[in-house]
Amino acid sequence: MSTVKFVLFVLLCFKLTSTFAQQKILFVTSNQHYYGDTNIKTSNHFGEIVVPYDIFTKAGFMIDFVSPEGGAIPIGYINTSDSIQEKYLYDGFFMNKLKNTVTPNEIRTEDYVAIFYSGGGAAMYGVAENKTLQNIAQEIYTNNGIISTICHGSAGIAYLKDKNGKSLYAGRKITGYPDSFEKKEKEYYKTFPFAIDEAIKNNEGVFIYSDKGNDEFYSVDERFVTGQDPSSATKIAEEVIKLINQNFKNKNRIVQKSELEQIRATLIDYIEGTGNGEPERLRRAFHPDFNLYTVAEDTLWIRSGEKYISAIKEGKKTSRIGRIISVDVEKDAAIAKAEIVIPNWRIFTDYFLLLKYEGTWKIVHKSYSWQEIVEKEN
Repeated sequence: MSTVKFVLFVLLCFKLTSTFAQQKILFVTSNQHYYGDTNIKTSNHFGEIVVPYDIFTKAGFMIDFVSPEGGAIPIGYINTSDSIQEKYLYDGFFMNKLKNTVTPNEIRTEDYVAIFYSGGGAAMYGVAENKTLQNIAQEIYTNNGIISTICHGSAGIAYLKDKNGKSLYAGRKITGYPDSFEKKEKEYYKTFPFAIDEAIKNNEGVFIYSDKGNDEFYSVDERFVTGQDPSSATKIAEEVIKLINQNFKNKNRIVQKSELEQIRATLIDYIEGTGNGEPERLRRAFHPDFNLYTVAEDTLWIRSGEKYISAIKEGKKTSRIGRIISVDVEKDAAIAKAEIVIPNWRIFTDYFLLLKYEGTWKIVHKSYSWQEIVEKEN
């Protein structure tokens, strides 16, 4: 098959549509930018999102983000001295998810084994009263799934009912950010539509919390996993995974490394294999017929993968800095974008086509462009 025909074949793969069977967890977020009708800014708690996200994705789950209105959500409470938060703050693939949350009407509940409500002041608005989100949570729970919340995210389950109109968590222990911890003299508090603990009690739940605060307090009661504040993020993520593995192990739904994580691992083999002088990692990432394409002086320039690998000297590290910007996958085909910076020289933008065959993702094509790094004059 000629190179042109092969590339066209790969591109056609992206037109295929199918149901992608993958264990997924749905993160519920809010679109609210301000406390009520005030000009006091609020947001979704970044740490309460990224810590569980990191644990879930490493365990092999795919994460989708939903918000009442869809689209971009505000984020805040960011701690750049935290390595996990810093990692995801500069992860283009992840941040793109937060810019493009889906609407509740786009969700297929049968795709999810758990639903997780993140916190932050924004979580007090627009989520709890959204009937479609309520139905989504109820259906996931009915299908043996897990409902999990953290901090102000517990506000999102304030009105959850079953199909008969009864509380979904009657008699269950639920925690979240207690009203007694709020600064009730502040303007932000006066805009809250309800107090979380009172709302849970009014819906027949048993609200519990730790007087200490910031002590990783959480609760697991049947299939409700809830955390009091950001310090509980790791614990509740781990408990959710335990419950999923228990509930779905007899339905051939054992957690496997997600397709996205497998693709990213292949791309990391390319990025780090080149930067660290590891030609075998490149052979692992590339299809044997892999070629690189670019345009130089208005001429198509093609280089084979073997020639590229032969230029990599074992153990010779370079100053290249690479990052994955985005990944889009459909069944056994994927397209990805990465940026490679070589300090004091060039910034490369790489576009990859990947295919999965014999159980492994391989890079089958790379097109790239670059721009010179211009030193600023003092």
